[in-house]
Amino acid sequence: MTLAHRPELSRRSFVKTMTVAGVSMAVFGITECSPSNNSGAGSFKPGTYTASSQGKFGPVHVEATFSEDALVSLSVTDHEETKFISDAAIERVPASIVEHQALDVDAVTGATLTSMAIMAAATDCVKQAGGKKLGGSYEKPAPSTAVEDIEADVVIVGVGGGGIVATAFLAQQGLKVIGIEKEGQVGGASRHACTFANVFGGSKDQNALEFSVPTFPPDVKAFTRMYEEQNSYSIDEKFLMNQLLMSGPACDWIMEQDGMNMECMGPIWHDADVHAGKQSVVLGMDNPTNAMEAVALSAGADIRLSTKCEKLVADGGRVVGVVAKGPDGKERYVKAEKGVILCAGGFGMNRDLIRAYLPSAYEGTVQGGPMPSHTGEAFRMGLGMGADFSGFDSWSCWEGAIDEETAGGDGQFWHYFWHGERQLFHNPWLIIDKRGNRQPYFAATQELFANPGGQMGDLSNCAAWMSAVGHHVYSICDSDFPTTVFEKNVLTDEGTDRNRIPITDPSTLIDTKGLVSADWLAEVDEAVERGAVKKADTIEELADMLLLDRDVLVRAVKEYNELCEKGVDDEMSTPYDPSWLHPVVKPPFYGAIIGSQMAKTMCGLRTDEHLQVMREDGSLIEGLYANATTAGGLSGEANYGCFWNSTVFGGVGTSWITGWIAAKSLLDAQ
Repeated sequence: MTLAHRPELSRRSFVKTMTVAGVSMAVFGITECSPSNNSGAGSFKPGTYTASSQGKFGPVHVEATFSEDALVSLSVTDHEETKFISDAAIERVPASIVEHQALDVDAVTGATLTSMAIMAAATDCVKQAGGKKLGGSYEKPAPSTAVEDIEADVVIVGVGGGGIVATAFLAQQGLKVIGIEKEGQVGGASRHACTFANVFGGSKDQNALEFSVPTFPPDVKAFTRMYEEQNSYSIDEKFLMNQLLMSGPACDWIMEQDGMNMECMGPIWHDADVHAGKQSVVLGMDNPTNAMEAVALSAGADIRLSTKCEKLVADGGRVVGVVAKGPDGKERYVKAEKGVILCAGGFGMNRDLIRAYLPSAYEGTVQGGPMPSHTGEAFRMGLGMGADFSGFDSWSCWEGAIDEETAGGDGQFWHYFWHGERQLFHNPWLIIDKRGNRQPYFAATQELFANPGGQMGDLSNCAAWMSAVGHHVYSICDSDFPTTVFEKNVLTDEGTDRNRIPITDPSTLIDTKGLVSADWLAEVDEAVERGAVKKADTIEELADMLLLDRDVLVRAVKEYNELCEKGVDDEMSTPYDPSWLHPVVKPPFYGAIIGSQMAKTMCGLRTDEHLQVMREDGSLIEGLYANATTAGGLSGEANYGCFWNSTVFGGVGTSWITGWIAAKSLLDAQ
């Protein structure tokens, strides 16, 4: 038996893009830590105290109650963190501090900044109560060198959307399934996606509506021909056709599960609460993800959170399990009698992998995504097993992402794209390249499907702007931007364009998880303070802040203002609507460096049509499967920037459907 380590790339060595911290509560086993006594702590002034400390997106407020000799209780009373990511930290860190009577407990994986904020606020409360420290201590267990064996039929690596579907399906078939998830919560990017989509059709719900692309009844060959044309004829035809044939049964199984209260609208399904206005659209898949997790657990699945897969284990060329490390630091060999399914997402947060396999993205994007956890370990481990890769230089991106690196902001690759700052610069302001030349703005929505409700915002801007000199553009407006947005930009011929409206009215976005801010102006101010958005009293000063030549920006603003005064855009091949011509005249002036934000990587491990991982010589790796978040090739080679090049089904649909297909393929192979 051999352990397959991840190989080093021929380019620069793998860099860590995220700080990984453990959690204080054991998931893979029972923690060996126990609370110490409180001797030596000194006395506290009994009472309840409050304090706050800065988290990732705002202050985290805590309340602490003390007796004379101990911290009795600690809780988070208010915060601005992203709840579905920070929930584990909000729950576990205060409990661990109280349990161990110690302030330096472990942070929760994926919510490090939130965890640190709780600890800092708790420390402040201790000082208010007249103490210097708590009386206990916490010592993180030393990693064990012993490898403990755990037996399962199937191991799922990554319990995001596709992983939880695969876990639930196989558990329902009576298999012993262990799901390994390095974050503190299942669901991954699925939780903040807006819809579930299958644009081909073929499910019972879609057949009832007589929906399919390009014709009804569904025609696999016709869709394949259309999709091959859209993707430069670089897709394995058999691979694509099988995904289409299986998409209907996969959707049927998913929608038949308990708690899947989804309404089919042709190419997409909406959560009923979202459709009724009870939950924000940016949490459209939160309820379905919870429902699928409940299905998996009720079927007997074993899901291990805050647990990282370290290695794939092979025996004679067959993958027979994994080595995983839990939050207690122990490594465990998890035997997979029937196989391993990789559902661990892409590598949008790994700049070295992007440089090696997605060179156009390396030049044209500055942000990764959609999740901070997408660092590519599963992809590298698959390569270490001898797997081929597919989908070279194939990826998709969102338009108009603020360039946090070049702009000198907080340096993070990833921010939620619905924040006010991002929404603001989605609007058609003065957009120029480094030479001062105006850049196009494509605002019309595209009718992608033969069904009402199948529209999505045009993503052509990202392709245009990333192709500009320097691979980014500059978006400029003046202090009248709130008025111009709401009076002139908010409505299209078909109603509200939600891709470009700042979030202002809480009644229009029901916030059930703390994801959505109604105060987009405050978010712009925060972006200015952070350095991502520049604010200046003069155009010359703004040019300096944006690293632009002063004469270039002054000339561009002068020419643009003259165009606005004329009221007709006769310069661009795709001209601005007259209502978009907002002159840049009233200080202070605002500007941001705009790049493109990666939506998903589409290069991954090569598989056959059944999603079994394949070597370069065409042979299959026994016992190893991958869903489309870790596999590649569904959109061919060297494709980027628009919907058709991003996925057949839509992001969540792709993940969930191919998770089901991979699980069924593994089952059928037994």
